[in-house]
Formats: sequence, C-alpha cells, structure tokens
Amino acid sequence: MASQSPQNQASLYVPENVVHNTKTITFIRSSMSAINGSAAGILGLTGYSGFIFYALTALFTSFLIWSVKTNTHPGIYFRNGSDVWTEGVFGGLFSYVLFWTLLYGIVHGTYKTIMVHLHKWFMANF
Repeated sequence: MASQSPQNQASLYVPENVVHNTKTITFIRSSMSAINGSAAGILGLTGYSGFIFYALTALFTSFLIWSVKTNTHPGIYFRNGSDVWTEGVFGGLFSYVLFWTLLYGIVHGTYKTIMVHLHKWFMANF
C-alpha cells in the first residue's frame, strides 16, 4: 500500500474525535493526579521524593492509557502518537501538588497538633 500524502493523512482524523480523545486523557490524568497526590500526602512524602513519586505514577498512568485505552495503537486516535505519553502531564502536576499538600497537612499536621496537645495535657495531669 502506498503511503498517503500528509494532506490526505490529515483528512483521516475527525477533529471533534481528536478533541474528545484529548479531553478524555486530560480527565484521566487529572483524576489520577488527585488520587496519587492524596496518596503521597498520606504517605508523608516530602521534597524530591514526592516529585519522583509523581513522575513514576504519571509514567504508569501513561502506560495504562497507552495499553488499555488505545490498545497499543495511539496513532489511530491521535495525530501524534506521543500525545498519550505527554498530553496533560504538567497540567496534572498542579492537581497532584494541590492534593499532596492538602492531605499532608491534614494527616501529618493534625497528628502533630494532637500529639502536642496530648503531651501537654498528660504532663499537666500526671
């Protein structure tokens, strides 16, 4: 089969479908970023370990999108097959940091506050 010209190849994609697929990836990434950020906060990750955790989970999410949603053929759904690996990664980082810091503050900040108050109460009463 002869290769098609770029103009004919571009006509193979329906723009509305490509936009829908991109929105789907963005939704998956932002949802997974919120879940992974919550996990990082609960686990108490700080500094570079939290960002390394995000990089690993973003890579795993990309792999899941590539293998499950596109059935290892992203070129069928996107003009550029690498969109599966790169689309929304930095946008998801904002959701990740938001939930990471929120849950870290709730779990670990509250725990420390409770322990300080218990220690003061214990020392005052015993």
